[in-house]
Amino acid sequence: MSSVATNADSYSSTGRWERAVPVYGFPLVNGFFLGLSALVLVAFVLTGYRELAGLGPVSGMNDAYGWGIWKTFNVMVLTALGSGAFAVGIAAWVFRRKRLHSLMRMALLTSFLAYACGLLLLGIDAGRPWNFYWIVFPWKWNMHSPLAEVAICMSIYAMIPLALENIPPLLERLWYFDSRLRPGVERMERRLYAGFPWIIAAAYLLPGMHQSSLGALMLLAGERVHPLWQSPWLPLLYLGAATFMSFGCVAGTTMLCCLVWKRAMDMDVLDDAAQITAWLIFGWLGLRLLDILFRGALLTAFRVDRFAGVFWLEMVLVGIGGWLLRRSLRDHDARLMFIGYVLSSAGGMIYRFSPTTLAFRPNPEALYFPATIEILVSLGFISLGVLGFLVAVKRLAILPAPLHEWHDMASYFRFRRPYIRWTGYFKHGYFGENETEAENSD
Repeated sequence: MSSVATNADSYSSTGRWERAVPVYGFPLVNGFFLGLSALVLVAFVLTGYRELAGLGPVSGMNDAYGWGIWKTFNVMVLTALGSGAFAVGIAAWVFRRKRLHSLMRMALLTSFLAYACGLLLLGIDAGRPWNFYWIVFPWKWNMHSPLAEVAICMSIYAMIPLALENIPPLLERLWYFDSRLRPGVERMERRLYAGFPWIIAAAYLLPGMHQSSLGALMLLAGERVHPLWQSPWLPLLYLGAATFMSFGCVAGTTMLCCLVWKRAMDMDVLDDAAQITAWLIFGWLGLRLLDILFRGALLTAFRVDRFAGVFWLEMVLVGIGGWLLRRSLRDHDARLMFIGYVLSSAGGMIYRFSPTTLAFRPNPEALYFPATIEILVSLGFISLGVLGFLVAVKRLAILPAPLHEWHDMASYFRFRRPYIRWTGYFKHGYFGENETEAENSD
């Protein structure tokens, strides 16, 4: 047997599945796409109005609530869902869960889109675009501001590690688009991969810093955050919630894409992801309960008020989601697995949203509810991220697929079958003509 086949055997499921294939055979523009485009257009128009009119006429914020949903939801919550590159990358590379490499392109794409849309809305919320040139003068920054650390860290993470790690699918597309481009593409590839150790190290460090710092921001609020959420462990709890939420987002999105576009699913990979997510969930729940118990805040969870209701809602959703993931592993039930991902991610979203909005009490009389324009702009930028995702998965090789689907795609586009140089996020050396032999030998 060839060395290629032996290498494929050593990776087992990864050797069969770490091939990314565009979603072919489905139109890019349909009714759903046009509906999202309309929401994006409305959001852009309202964004222009916000820049001209200021925050007052377009938001429900007031002197007590200085943060609206553009920060508390689109940044605090959606960037946590978009931390899949951080969570899946650590599991795949640091803890050597090789099967999870097939989810890396999905994780990188969802992370980039979530962070890009969140940062755009952060800039819209901040306003004063004519002052943005101060970004290039670091000595003018407020180095004592936790908000500045979060904004700088998130911006660097999105613009450098995430952007660079999403380049391989683009290079792959260029390589197949025109043979005359291949020498230049290969030179770019070599330079990119030479810097990957540093890029990946930054991709682990930066999200760990700013996801925990988002929790540390609420420590400054003191007693204005309800005791069920205000905790010295808030940075760790925020980071932990982002980890299991993003795992659920990546795996759940992959399952949904496979269902909608009739793609095969590798249940070995999804089982690995479900097992890790369940461990993360139960570890986070244990830490959350220990924190409440040690701080003496447990009795407040049994009061009859909205805060206790929100607390039990998030705990029940996360707990049931973790239980369903464990149950799905025992019963080999993909439906239970998907529901478990949805419930646990929903519970994590409520937890991340609570300290800044639901459990934030600046004074007894203060209330905040987002204005219609706030909601429309928020939905518009979420739609922008979904549009970017649809374009990417239908034009670039993002979704994992077994070998026969790659061959079907090659026939569909009338590609010849030379040495398959680019399929798969990292090159393991077994993407060649001997793959069929390797697959038959598994």
